[in-house]
Order: sequence, then structure tokens, then C-alpha cells
Amino acid sequence: MAARGDDVTTPEEPPGTPPDALAAVRHVASTEYGRVVASVIGTVHDWTLAEDAVQDALARAVERWPGDGVPANPAAWVTTVARRRAIDLVRHADAERRAVARLEHEPHEGTDIAPGSDDHDDAFPHGDERLKLIFTACHPALTLEARAALTLRTVLNVSIEQLAAIFAVAPATMEKRLVRARAKIAHANIPYRVPDAAQLDSRSASVCEVLSALFTIGYSDPTLQPDPGAEAIRLARLCRQLLPSDSPALLEFTGLLALLLLQHSRRAARTTPDGLSVPFDQQDRELWDVSEIEEGLRLLDDAVEEAARAGIPGGRHLIRATVAAEYVRPAPGTEIDHTRIADIYGVLEQVDASPFVRLNRAVAVANAGRPAEALALTEALESSLGGHHLYSAVRGDLLQRLKRDDEASSAFRDAARTAPTERERRSYSQHADDISSAST
Repeated sequence: MAARGDDVTTPEEPPGTPPDALAAVRHVASTEYGRVVASVIGTVHDWTLAEDAVQDALARAVERWPGDGVPANPAAWVTTVARRRAIDLVRHADAERRAVARLEHEPHEGTDIAPGSDDHDDAFPHGDERLKLIFTACHPALTLEARAALTLRTVLNVSIEQLAAIFAVAPATMEKRLVRARAKIAHANIPYRVPDAAQLDSRSASVCEVLSALFTIGYSDPTLQPDPGAEAIRLARLCRQLLPSDSPALLEFTGLLALLLLQHSRRAARTTPDGLSVPFDQQDRELWDVSEIEEGLRLLDDAVEEAARAGIPGGRHLIRATVAAEYVRPAPGTEIDHTRIADIYGVLEQVDASPFVRLNRAVAVANAGRPAEALALTEALESSLGGHHLYSAVRGDLLQRLKRDDEASSAFRDAARTAPTERERRSYSQHADDISSAST
């Protein structure tokens, strides 16, 4: 059984394991983990026990598939075995007796019931158990960061190290937060379900944060497959379908979906074939996804119009979508209005004064032709963001604009040392080398 709180990994294969069997296990562990765990949680209503059972099922797959052959639906096989294992653990613990009764209705291990399908009693109305999992993790009894981290950890098996980088904390700190969050769900007997209409609005802000953080993972590394950004967009669409038309939260979900679409539209243009970052002004617009841009702009314009008609201020995601639109609206060859973008970030700061928002405003100020002012704004964030790769990268860019090349190169090397992905480390190191070469 997996140690509680440990990263989920593909179990070590016995000597002689066929590559195709091992590849199938790895595929389930990396791409279907969230669906499988969510399905098991729906059966036994115990978060940590479900994760342990899935790890056991993956270990059994490594043992059995080389001899028995890879099932037609590997994820369904793992789901069934994990649910049976979880029920067995519940039975031996003399708890959740009703879950044991479901065993009689479960398919045999070789059947091809897909995770999250409508072929079992606790299927989610939209056919996706992960939405239940997200809304459960976003219960107000948990802290905001715990909600986002726990959901990302379970839905997509995001590593502790990645989560720590997203939330700018040490991995050990993140591990403790996750352990406390799981314990809180168990001890408070938080139900595993999508809340009713009266509770949806109170959970929606947290769900938006979760989906935004999920998107950030894919944005920081556009080479990831499956694409976390596409998954965040898909789940945002489902969340909008859950909300009634008169829900106040619908506007913010619309803003979030617009934001994600507008940012995701440039995914194919953001890296070179060998994985290095491409600055915005050097991106090939032919690679932008026009359909995503058009949908994002339409959703944004509708949301802004609705907010004005209702006389309510736009939330942080709607404001961020307004910024994203400023980058894709202008026709090719038309100047981007960076002064307007800086002003919009000033409005966003009134809603969300987080250091990352302030860092983005500093970049916008620099793009508007005021790099010295931007550097002062950036260095004022050292106490909160010092040591974070984005802080070092922005500072390096500003120092380069101010012709302080030695300091700029050093800052980019700092960014390379602390960046969470190999792609970013390579990009920052290459940029530091280019600055050093140009100044000699």
C-alpha cells in the first residue's frame, strides 16, 4: 500500500515486464489517475483510502498484465480493482457498510466500464466524477490554498514539487497542507458530492481558483501531454453548465473560461520545436487558435455587457480576461496598448493585491516604456517573491532593458536554478548565455 501523502508513482516492474504492459500502466497512472481516484472516492467516501487502493491496483496491473495481456480498457480495469480493494479495506475496518453492498453490483475485473461512466450508481450527471471531487475539495471548511492544492494533487496527480512551485512554498510545507486537508475531510465528514444550487455560489470562487491553478501547470510547460490547460477549459465548461442562469457566480465562471481560452489559443506558438520559450512579439500568429480566440472574445464581451447591465463589478478572472484580450485583439502589425494593460492591472490590484498580480503589472509598466519604474515595482516584491523563478526572470528582463547586462545575466541564471520545469530552466539558461555573449 502506498504511504499516505506520498507521491503516486508507477509501481516498480518485475524483471522481464513487457514494454507494452508497463507503458499501459504508466499511461493510466499519468493520464487517468484523477478519474480513477474520483470513482473510488465515490464508492467509499474516504479520500486517502481511495488513493491507497488505486496504488495497490496499479501494482496488481504491473504483476498481472504481462501474463494476462493488457485489458481492452486499462483504466476501467484499474478502477474496478481499486474499488474492490477499497471496499475490502472498508470491510476490514468495519466502516462504511453500505459501500460493501455495492460490491455485488460491480463488474468483474476484465470488463470495460469506463471511469466516470453512467454504469454505476454514483455516476455524476455529466459523466465526470472529477467535478464531484473538485467541489468536495473546495468545501469552505478547508483553506483556499488547501482546496486548490488537494484538488490538483488528486485530479491530475500533480507532484508535490510542482504544487510547491505554484504556491511558492517548500515541498515539505505543501505535503503537510495536503495531509491536514485530507484529515479535515475525513474528520468533518464532508460529503463527496456537487453541492445543491444554494451552495454552489459559495464554492464557485474556490473552484475557479483550482481551475486557474490547473491551467497554470499547462501554461508553464506547453509540451505536457495530456494538456492540463485543455482539461481546465473542459471542466470550466462543465461548471458553467452546473450553475443556474441567475447565479452570481456564472459571470465569474464565464470570465474564467474566456481567460483560459484566450491564453490557451497561443499554446502552439509559445515554444520552439526544441522546447524553448518564444517571446510574445516573436510568436507566429499563424499558429494561434482562431476558434479559441473568437470564442474567448465573445464570452468576454458578453460577460462585460452583463456586468454593466447588472451594475456589478467584474471579478478578478473577468479583469484578467480583459488583459488577455488586449494581446490578441489587435490586427497583425497593430501596436498593443501596454499603457491600457498597465491600467487594467491597476484595477486588478484593487481586487487581488497578490504579489504575482503586482509582478505582472510591473511587466506591463515596462512594456509601456517605463522600465526603471517597473524595476522599482519588482524589487519591492523581493520579500514575498525573492527566490521565485518568475521574480528573477522579470528582474533579469528589466535589468537587460536598462543595459545592466551583467546583473541581467545573473538574474536569469537565478531563474534557471529555481524554475520548476526543464523547459524553463533551459530557456532561462540560454537567455543568460545570449546576454553574456552579446556583452563581450
